[in-house]
Amino acid sequence: MRRRRRSKIWPALLVGLVLALLGWQYLRYRASLETLPAGMTVAGMDVEGMTPEEAVENLRTALSQPVQLVYQGQTLALRPESVAFRFDPEGTLDAIQEAVAWRRTLDGFLAFLLRREPEPVAVEPVATFSQDRLDGFLNEVARQYDHPPQPPVPLPETLTFRDGLPGYKLDHEASRERVAAALLSAANRRAELVVRTEDAPALGMAQLQEMLEALLADFDGLPSIFVKDLQTGEEMEINPDVAYAGMSILKIAVMVETYRALDRPPNLEETKLLTETMTLSGNFTANLLLRDVIDEGDAYRGVETLTLSMRYLGLVNTFMATPYDEEVVPPTIVTPANSRTDVTSRPDPYMQTTARDMGLLLEMIYQCSKGGGTLMVAYPGAFTPEECQQMLDIMSQNRIGGLFEDGLPEGTRLAHKHGWISNTELTDFTIGDAGIVFSPSGDFVLVAFLSSPNWIEWDYANPLMANIATATYNYFNR
Repeated sequence: MRRRRRSKIWPALLVGLVLALLGWQYLRYRASLETLPAGMTVAGMDVEGMTPEEAVENLRTALSQPVQLVYQGQTLALRPESVAFRFDPEGTLDAIQEAVAWRRTLDGFLAFLLRREPEPVAVEPVATFSQDRLDGFLNEVARQYDHPPQPPVPLPETLTFRDGLPGYKLDHEASRERVAAALLSAANRRAELVVRTEDAPALGMAQLQEMLEALLADFDGLPSIFVKDLQTGEEMEINPDVAYAGMSILKIAVMVETYRALDRPPNLEETKLLTETMTLSGNFTANLLLRDVIDEGDAYRGVETLTLSMRYLGLVNTFMATPYDEEVVPPTIVTPANSRTDVTSRPDPYMQTTARDMGLLLEMIYQCSKGGGTLMVAYPGAFTPEECQQMLDIMSQNRIGGLFEDGLPEGTRLAHKHGWISNTELTDFTIGDAGIVFSPSGDFVLVAFLSSPNWIEWDYANPLMANIATATYNYFNR
């Protein structure tokens, strides 16, 4: 009898125990519903363990803080009220409660009993702001901080160039999205504005011209400069087509015509004449070449041949009316350059050229030394690359210890011819240098003339010509 009674008690006790445990778990479950679950965020803020009301209040505080905006390392503050930001606490509370409503269902109770980790829940705040005001704010940021690329700047004091600076431009569309996200975030109140970088302009011939014009600002005479990049063909010019006295610089043309007249390499005597003409500026030897090589016994016919050849090459402003050191009245030779009425250097009526003509002739010699160019096209078979290289080698021996030489780094190869003429009743004082500079970053032609009705002191002209060479060299080797 007792055994039967005991067997009925144990099931009842077990059921009671289960019911008690369920009741206890239910009470715990009901208590857990008062706070928000693990893994839940509102506007990016972790709200685990908070009541919905606490979460909303904390969110209100967080969303009222300024947003830190960063423009290329500069930090700006955006106050929410400046863009009419409005937080809706009631709407946000409803959104939170809706997101956790499943917890109050049987599935939610079972998940609690089975200790199932809830899926992360992210709730967006209910808030608004004025897009127009935000656009206005971004426009003001762009106005203050955007700037276009800055070109390189010549620095005449050091004869160098400062690199250009990149430009910065705010990307409104991309930045607006980031700022809007930060305004609605309680966890990340910082936004890196999207700024597009515009590359700095490359250093160009315009800056070289600006530099050289600055160097010439105090010169009260008439300058002329021609520069040509022998790699790209780009040119820079200041008064390039003004007629100047040809002086000894025209001996470059004498040398070219000598090689054209010869159908063989120069012999020992001819080489001696060429070398003395180009390195010692020999007028007598230049006349011998005009008489005995370019012509066959008449120096006057030699200068006529030279002038016609220069015109055939397109150098229409270059001529010799007489050989060197002649005192006869020269024939009048009219060119586009000496016909100008706007500027004049009162060029020598005996022989004239321009910076452009001499620069282009030097370029022809250089191109010929490489196996191409105008000389070979204009006079097929008259020149070889080896002969044109010999011309450059001869001009490289012209060392005077001044002018362009003084402005180039020691050891720089310069193939050039210089010249000067005193002021007379017919001619202004003129000094010039014309050459090819062989530099590490590229070879270039440089021709410069300075003329004035007054005497130009060597102590003024030489440093100025040297500075022109230095600045140009620095441009090509920046």
